[in-house]
Amino acid sequence: MEPPLQQYDALLPGEVLLHAQTGVVSGKTIALGNAQDSEYIAWRDKHPCILQHFDVFLQRVNGKRVAVFLDYDGTLTPIVNNPENAIMSPQMRDIVRQVAHLFPTAIISGRGRDKVEAFVQLSELFYAGSHGMDIVGPRDDHTNLAPHNFQAAAEFRPLIDQLYHDLCQRLQDIPGASVEHNNFCVSAHFRNCATENWQKVVGAVHDSVAAQSAQLHVTRGRKVLEVRPQVDWDKGRALLHLLEVLGLQQQADVLPIYIGDDKTDEDAFKALQNTKGIGILVSTKAKPTAAAFTLRDPEEVSAFLNMLVQYGTSCANGWWKHKDACNGWAPAHLRHSSSAPAGLSSCAESAATTSGLQSRSAAATGVQATVAAAVLRPVAAAAAAQPPSVAAMNGS
Repeated sequence: MEPPLQQYDALLPGEVLLHAQTGVVSGKTIALGNAQDSEYIAWRDKHPCILQHFDVFLQRVNGKRVAVFLDYDGTLTPIVNNPENAIMSPQMRDIVRQVAHLFPTAIISGRGRDKVEAFVQLSELFYAGSHGMDIVGPRDDHTNLAPHNFQAAAEFRPLIDQLYHDLCQRLQDIPGASVEHNNFCVSAHFRNCATENWQKVVGAVHDSVAAQSAQLHVTRGRKVLEVRPQVDWDKGRALLHLLEVLGLQQQADVLPIYIGDDKTDEDAFKALQNTKGIGILVSTKAKPTAAAFTLRDPEEVSAFLNMLVQYGTSCANGWWKHKDACNGWAPAHLRHSSSAPAGLSSCAESAATTSGLQSRSAAATGVQATVAAAVLRPVAAAAAAQPPSVAAMNGS
């Protein structure tokens, strides 16, 4: 008998998606049971919304060199029934571009790397596809990095091709099931299957992998099963690899951030715990996580990234103190980018001449004012009564 679906998989019938502490689901208010309500509130107290506690975030990042790592599906785009329709909105693309002009930025996804690049369409980024097993560096003309290509599981590609064709045959008679080839891993989706067929997909995947269990293993996500090579590599290892490539590993003034929504993102959250970084889980339900903070959906991710840009264009951004940038990345004002956020050159000059503490304090005040006036959504603001936990404030 196959193991039951876990918390990161699909919601089972009767389960409820909770928005913040208000009981809002798809714009409708519902009555919450006391046990469920109290459990979610307790979880949010332990993993507070970073929008509501941006002042705590500012205390952590002021004067630091931030590096940004992002998942794709469910983080930069909503989860959709057809994976091919997970198109990035122009608004999200614009804000990610601005983030990449201010901080070294990478997308780490379970999708095939070429597919994620086609969705995002930003040459300024690092891309790590197949859960970090296929990595390339920026493709623009303004980096000081030789072309970076890294594949942690290249020798497994023939086996992955074979598995893909086998799964296509096994799942073709299960209505709604689909198979996605992600270069160095294969995804079996059951989001569009009837509930009674979920375990049929699970059984078919495990049967396909059984003969190759020494070389392949199965992980679970949100209505998807991922088959990956048996290599010691995941999103957390990819994050640490990119920090090393950028020359940012074990630097006291570097603070990495990772935002993701799925079980596979937990590897990145755990890696951040060893680097004093900040993990942000995107979720509308309580679930075990190593992330310190939470957001609810891609809309809130966009709001947070806008706030991060506000911080990044202030003199509190630690990158303004480093004229030489890092390996493979430089702020937009040093690259003379036509799409760089306004005022970057003046920020850099100010950071070099102004007292750091005074500059950072003023910048933090300005960013918080912007957040309070323009970013916090009414539902999130109404839920702000819960204070952040000591653990989250201390980054533990």
